[in-house]
Order: sequence, then C-alpha cells, then structure tokens
Amino acid sequence: MNEVHVYIFDDMDSLSDNYVEHNLHRLPRFRQAQCAQYRQDSDKKACIISYLLLERGLQEKYSITTPISFIYNENGKPYIRETPHIFFNLSHCKSGVVCAFADFEIGVDIQDICSFDIDVARRVCSDDELRSLEKADNPARLFCRIWTEKESYAKMKGISVAATLKQTLPAESFRHIERKQYCVTICLGKALPLYTLKDSRTRFQSVELL
Repeated sequence: MNEVHVYIFDDMDSLSDNYVEHNLHRLPRFRQAQCAQYRQDSDKKACIISYLLLERGLQEKYSITTPISFIYNENGKPYIRETPHIFFNLSHCKSGVVCAFADFEIGVDIQDICSFDIDVARRVCSDDELRSLEKADNPARLFCRIWTEKESYAKMKGISVAATLKQTLPAESFRHIERKQYCVTICLGKALPLYTLKDSRTRFQSVELL
C-alpha cells in the first residue's frame, strides 16, 4: 500500500520538570525499564513521548489498542512482536521526537541543526557531499540533512551508522521534513515514486501530547 505515517512532537520546552514522574506509569513495564537506563531527564522524557507516539499511531492508523511488546533483530533493531506486518522507527533530539510507520522496512532520524564544522564533515561525508557543502548557502542545514540520511539509512537497514560514512546514499530512498530548528529524514526500505509524499495515501501529522 506504500503508506507512510509520521508523528512528530516538537514542543519539548512545554513539558514540566516532573513530567517523567507523572507519566512513567503510562508505559508498559519493559518500556519503563528502558526509560530508567537513561541518565538525563530530557532523554527520559523523549523515551516516554516516543512510546506514546507509537501507541497513538497504532491506535489511529491501525486500530490497535491491545498491549504490545518489542522483539529485536541481531543488530538491535526493534519490531512489534504482535504485528510483524507493521514496521516502525523512533528517534529523538533536543528539539523533538519522531515516530514513523510503514508497511515495509523504514528508518527515521531527527537532529537539531547545529553550527557547521568542516572537520566533522570531512570525517563522515563522501566527496560528492563535501562538494555540495562547499557550494551550499546554509551548510549547517545541509549537513544536518546529510547526517539524518546516514542515520535513517542505517536504522532502516539495521546496521551501524559507521557503515554509511564516506558514502553517497541513494537519494530516491529519502523523504525530508525540515523545520527551523531541526531536520527529519525518513528512509524507505524500497524506492517509491517521488510524488509519494503528496499522495493521499501518505499522511504526515504533528501531534500534541497532553
């Protein structure tokens, strides 16, 4: 069906200092245990929100309201045990949290747009990507897009991001959502027509969590 659903929450500053304390109970025990592994409160908040986005998407798009659990492949990529036909991926950064769904393998990454460092770019970018950065009016934004492409590709494949460094990846595999403070890239596990994001079958939605 080639459906892609993306949920984004990008109002992290609105969350109270005791958000984790008041909302941790909304998660199943396995997710609570995962949340407890984070040291930073901001990461714990993102861990909670990412699961709530996943839960909401499963309810709204797939009418799934029963409890779920995760299974993992040999590289640690998560899948939903109860619905192996639904693929998902999660990511978070300082600015927001994203959850993407599809009926085929998918990867997603969200990153804050930070100041551009050419030395970092030389360590991770291909020659073609470096040439594009040299010509770019806003190299910081372009580098953020390039990095999210590498991260989302690795997550789609279930491999280490190190395997994507210094490579130019297939442009037709990616879809982008860019906001002022961050960039989101969705990597599709199969080549879809470039018009897919405008197609009525593909839905992008920003959501609020009360």
